[in-house]
Amino acid sequence: MALPEDPAALSTLHAEFCRELAVLRMLSGPRRAAFEQAVRRLREGADFAEVLASLDPAITDPMFVRHDPPPVARPGPPVPGRYLCPVGVCHRTEQRFAGEGPPECLLHERVLTFVPDA
Repeated sequence: MALPEDPAALSTLHAEFCRELAVLRMLSGPRRAAFEQAVRRLREGADFAEVLASLDPAITDPMFVRHDPPPVARPGPPVPGRYLCPVGVCHRTEQRFAGEGPPECLLHERVLTFVPDA
């Protein structure tokens, strides 16, 4: 599948990549070593579009098809604030709910940065 040319759409895809990294690792199967090399290149600051284009489409195609999960009960009320990319390279933003641990960035192996509501 072709990568979006719009910078905002590409940034959204970058955030989706980070959010789904654990799943993408499972999908990489026998291509895991090549996938981990791509993750390392991203961690070192390589261009996201270039790295994504170099990956086997069998790994990345699921990112282009959004499936909303079935509704489930949340463990508690939302924590007032958002969690953002810990190094500021993508526009990932996550909401945390009481009883859940903080979301993690598996790409940079760090917890997302918490920004409380003003």
